[in-house]
Amino acid sequence: MTIELLEELETVIKRFKIAPDQAADLEAAPEAEEVTITWQKVTDQPPTVLVTAPTGKDCWAMPIPHRPDWLLSLIVEKAPKWWLK
Repeated sequence: MTIELLEELETVIKRFKIAPDQAADLEAAPEAEEVTITWQKVTDQPPTVLVTAPTGKDCWAMPIPHRPDWLLSLIVEKAPKWWLK
């Protein structure tokens, strides 16, 4: 990533509480009580999204690679308008 692209980067980060069954559905750590969703867009590039959940006692964020239906709905419903374009 170049400095020019960083200057064009739009980012929104939000955290959401999740139920224990949703954490299990994501194969996240049992103590995971939330997910963090990061929406990003750079001019002339497709938008991206990253979903992470805390893991372990130090709460490092681990990426969640799969997208169950409830998570896809959350991503789309809470996405910033510029990300949906």
